[in-house]
Amino acid sequence: MKRFIALVIAMLLFTIPLTANAIDVKTDSRKTVYTNEDTTIPFRIVVPQNYDESKSYPMLVFFHGAGERGNDNELSLFHCIQYLADNLPECFILVPQCPLNNQWVDTPWANGAYSVDNIPESNELKAVVEYIQSLCELYSIDTDRIYASGISMGGFATWDVMMRHNDIFAAAIAVCGGGDISKGELLKDTPMFVFHAVDDTAVPVSGSRESVKAIQNAGGTLVEYTEYTTGGHGIWNQAFATEGLLDKLLECRLSDRYPELKEESSEAVASEEESKPEEKKSGFINARTITLAASVLIAAVVMTVAYVVKKKKKK
Repeated sequence: MKRFIALVIAMLLFTIPLTANAIDVKTDSRKTVYTNEDTTIPFRIVVPQNYDESKSYPMLVFFHGAGERGNDNELSLFHCIQYLADNLPECFILVPQCPLNNQWVDTPWANGAYSVDNIPESNELKAVVEYIQSLCELYSIDTDRIYASGISMGGFATWDVMMRHNDIFAAAIAVCGGGDISKGELLKDTPMFVFHAVDDTAVPVSGSRESVKAIQNAGGTLVEYTEYTTGGHGIWNQAFATEGLLDKLLECRLSDRYPELKEESSEAVASEEESKPEEKKSGFINARTITLAASVLIAAVVMTVAYVVKKKKKK
């Protein structure tokens, strides 16, 4: 009987997929490259576990710091990405890589806050936004739940895209960056989760502190600012691991501040449902469900065979 139970357990282990920590971002994320007339940007795409095109998934865009620039499509994964993949299994994660010697935002980091009106959008950020739009056509991405995040040089990128493309990103996590203190009114209804350390010697804490204050002065109540007394410049692991942060991020919807988008989305979904064949409206059976059903069936067959063999031996 013990051998029989062991056999059943072994068969179930081989047939039911294990999902815990299933994605290794270095080996499982997809490599792509986007080129337009101004620049070439390598991208890594972490696709949700058990991706099902009949569902709609959020997407987090992560902008790396200065030390991860290049064209190898490897260094960009160095900070935070594995943690994000482990904790956002049902979310696309898009990781662009900024070319060497270029910046996401063409401003000196030591200056902290800067002026969006005086500094044109970089070719690199333009390319990222273009690629996001193309991905939304290729994958089942919920355009109501696209988020920006970044560290250091990428923290500046996060502030920049939130100010220039406020109609694309639902919310953001900006670590050790800086924004434009004249744009507080623009971001007063935008959820922003901002982190910085007082003893940061690479990017002054004033960059985050003043940008947050500008939003609050404009009446913004959706900005959350965490200022560490110590930690220096490398606080990103601590910041992203903040309890409840990722859950709160995923609760944010672009349509919360652009209600017209919610109406357009509802109309599009209704139209799509009407165009589907009748048999598809009854529900989608994914591979995990089929695998589980097959496992149960196999177990039942094994148990039946074992029972019959046992009965014959008794005779």
